[in-house]
Amino acid sequence: MTEAFPNDTPQQRAFKAFESLVTGEDAAIDLSLAALLIANLEYPDLDSAHYMAQLDALADRVRVLLDLPASPVLQELPLHFDLHAVIAAMNTVLFEQEHFHGNAEDYYNPSNSYLNDVLERHTGIPIALSLLYMEVGKRLGVWFDGIGLPFHFVVGCRLQQGRCYIDPFEGGRIMNEQECQARVRHLIGEKGKIHAQWFAPISRKHLLARMLNNLKHIYLHSEDFARALRMCNCILLLVPRSPIERRDRGIISLHLKHYGRALRDLTAYTQLAPHAEDLDEIQGQIKNIRQIIAMLN
Repeated sequence: MTEAFPNDTPQQRAFKAFESLVTGEDAAIDLSLAALLIANLEYPDLDSAHYMAQLDALADRVRVLLDLPASPVLQELPLHFDLHAVIAAMNTVLFEQEHFHGNAEDYYNPSNSYLNDVLERHTGIPIALSLLYMEVGKRLGVWFDGIGLPFHFVVGCRLQQGRCYIDPFEGGRIMNEQECQARVRHLIGEKGKIHAQWFAPISRKHLLARMLNNLKHIYLHSEDFARALRMCNCILLLVPRSPIERRDRGIISLHLKHYGRALRDLTAYTQLAPHAEDLDEIQGQIKNIRQIIAMLN
């Protein structure tokens, strides 16, 4: 769907680069680069190298606290190194010195989801701050997992005593498994059922799709359909057979009067989800679109 962007523009090049990055093996996806390419769709003049250097600099400051040499390349920590010390040093740099924090007051501001803005403003939503935490950790040789809790996002790390969870939205709060489950219980209510898979690591593609989905819904809420379409296009690179995303992109295209694209996506939705609850409604929209196209020809 590169036709969504004018030819040979920074946005089209960013979209193609994102497509190339996420169509390979999940483990090979560079999350910070992917996040900056998403931001590039909003900021055509964005200098990704500048923000990559900021992440490198944050990691080097953590290395200083740990009395480790600064390193321009990724390398594993010594086997004897205490991960508790790494987490404490990361929390000191990110939250005590740099004052990264969750933006509860202006939660639905799109800037909270763009990595460049998070690095500039030192605030964001849980998933963006978690991505920042994971990427600083990666530069130290520590691989934190993304944990997609319901209504929230944290990072996970396996220690000798068991898995711990770190909440960058709350200043790097550290939780054990029981404390994390209690946090989820508070979020979903006492009667909600706890599912074990909520606490398991998610893929990089899943993390990026969740970040993009947040932006999509923010733009839909403000009826900014052009920006919402950009997010849909990126999500479908990650989950190309998602019926919901095909439906949403079709409806967004209809709002933008892109009738041919709307017809293709809504028709695909009826084929991918033949028993969907809203099937009659979507088929009615398809009929109306065909009538509009016929009148325009």
